[in-house]
Amino acid sequence: MDLQGKKILVTRAKAQASALSSQIEANGGVPVEMPLISCKEVENKCAIHNAVNSIHTYDWIVFTSKNGIDFFLLEYVKLKGTTKIPCKIAVVGKKTEDILADYGLHADLIPKLFVAESLLESLLNVLHTGERVLFPRGNLARTVIPESLRENNIYVNELDVYENVIEDNSKDQLYKAILNQEIDVVTFTSSSTVDNFVKLLEGTNWRDHIGEMIFASIGPITSKTMLKHGLPVHVEPSEYTIQGMLDSVMDNLKEDKSC
Repeated sequence: MDLQGKKILVTRAKAQASALSSQIEANGGVPVEMPLISCKEVENKCAIHNAVNSIHTYDWIVFTSKNGIDFFLLEYVKLKGTTKIPCKIAVVGKKTEDILADYGLHADLIPKLFVAESLLESLLNVLHTGERVLFPRGNLARTVIPESLRENNIYVNELDVYENVIEDNSKDQLYKAILNQEIDVVTFTSSSTVDNFVKLLEGTNWRDHIGEMIFASIGPITSKTMLKHGLPVHVEPSEYTIQGMLDSVMDNLKEDKSC
């Protein structure tokens, strides 16, 4: 199986695109990097610093993204001089576990499925009433975990450690690539990239030119956002990882070829 030289649109933030692009190339595809989102530090860091200075009062810290780990530990190391965290750590999946390991940290909890709902279920199995959870996140993160934990009488500090912003510089390039049929497969690795894809193309006739494209989602939450915007979901892997998504794209291409 391979990607058959197909041109694959990579919509992730510039700093995160290379990992997906490398896997596309390794599987015989041609990555087309066009970041639709970028991440930046929050301006006011008082809340982060307060959380870091009181880290010993928390029982768990929960990470649901690479950015959540990177931006939190950036400030944590500045204040503490170490990455050592004196509470248990939960992560949403293998990728976040790997990022955590890069900092010399160990994940105490990883869900069976790499989505927030599965992580929530795993947390509810181990957390106790009155325990305290720190939840470093981006400004657009879903609230399913903190809201449900609070309903179970668990204290949660939702801590914005970074901001997601739309990448306006990609607007013209994106429309031209669609108009000129320069993309075979569109990949979405988050709901934010789906939202920004549609926002950047507002006011154009882009929907008239996507008939031959394959739209790939990394998981059910992203797929739900795609459907909300009227986008087709041709590919959704059973394992919600980048490689799982690319494997499913290759399966899709193989099926098309056999028809």
